[in-house]
Amino acid sequence: MTMLIKDVVLFFFLNIDGIRKVGYYFMRKCSCLFFIVCLFMLCTACSNVTKKQYATSLPRELLSDGKEYSILAVGEDIDHPEEIMGLKQVRYFSSLKGVKNQYPELKVKESPFFIVFNDKEAVLRTSKLNKALEFIEKNY
Repeated sequence: MTMLIKDVVLFFFLNIDGIRKVGYYFMRKCSCLFFIVCLFMLCTACSNVTKKQYATSLPRELLSDGKEYSILAVGEDIDHPEEIMGLKQVRYFSSLKGVKNQYPELKVKESPFFIVFNDKEAVLRTSKLNKALEFIEKNY
């Protein structure tokens, strides 16, 4: 009888130890999985740019720095842009096709066409060069 009790107790403790090992490995796997899911959620939550914002955002090379302006000119060149106060940069495209290929999000539909940018957004869209230059000089 004591042998039977001894065997039962030994069997019970061996199985508990085995269960502990299996439980330990299971918990490690669950912890790793939980950590990966939390890391993924943290990365996606910290991203403040949505797909819609990304699709409608302007390219950084078109925006100006500080208080000065930049112009995207299509079809008509600007003579002596360095002499215009408040104008930092001119990006020139000779054809409508070229600007549509490179910047389709600007939706330029005619030539000549001018878009004036500040450091955040497009502030003026016009087909008249004089209007664009007057805007820059007036607001600089």
